[in-house]
Amino acid sequence: MSDSQKDQFPPKGPSRETFEGTNFDDRDLQKVHAQLLREKEEPSENFSPMPLFLVALFMVFAFWAGIYLVKFSGDFGPFHYDETKKPGVAADTGPKEVDMMALGKRIYNQNCVACHQADGNGLPGVYPTLVNSDWVQDNPDRLVKVILAGLAGPVTVNGKEYNNAMTAFDRLSDQQIAAVLTYIRTGESYNNDSYPVSEERVAKVRSEYGARSEPWSQPELESIHGPVTGEWEPPAQAETVAQPADEGEQGEGEDAAEETPAMDAPKEA
Repeated sequence: MSDSQKDQFPPKGPSRETFEGTNFDDRDLQKVHAQLLREKEEPSENFSPMPLFLVALFMVFAFWAGIYLVKFSGDFGPFHYDETKKPGVAADTGPKEVDMMALGKRIYNQNCVACHQADGNGLPGVYPTLVNSDWVQDNPDRLVKVILAGLAGPVTVNGKEYNNAMTAFDRLSDQQIAAVLTYIRTGESYNNDSYPVSEERVAKVRSEYGARSEPWSQPELESIHGPVTGEWEPPAQAETVAQPADEGEQGEGEDAAEETPAMDAPKEA
């Protein structure tokens, strides 16, 4: 070992001051750790926030997806679902017959359940019942007016008073209104021994009163249709045809009866 090396690494004798500096005690170690901690983020148990770039990218993608679905949805409408349609592409055979009871049940579940409840019994003192109801079994024109413009103020149904307001559902088509009224007037679960309602009857009422924006009241409806009795009959069946004196008059009466179309379908057994 050279003299220079001996001077740098003395084999004997007390340690030099430069070598004593390499011996760290606890205080020195804490100082070093404190310096390292100042250069690092504080530990956290939460997740790091998502970068704004990814948030903006997600919003742009959602906006593009909405435009794409609207433009290329193939005229799909969530309120025009046909539960009787089978998968596959079929040839267009013209207008198809609509199951008014199935359509009426769907319209009822979408618009009427919140107030009149699923069983049609409503809420006592708040929403009137539709089960065995004198209003439901009475003139359907009254109910068509209520659906188109709404109903406000106290009303008496089956002898019980209700004081609330019904929202107008004029957005429903004539067919949908006819279907839901047919459903509650002839459905077995509602126990209303009444008649179905035709789409033509709804269209006639809409043409006369569809522009009304204020809700109806019971006195207003009674001034048009009279008191609610629940004993309404279609005009074609309520009128009794008198027996003619001779066969000639009888034939003319039969021809006239055949030429007069009934507004509603016959009552179901």
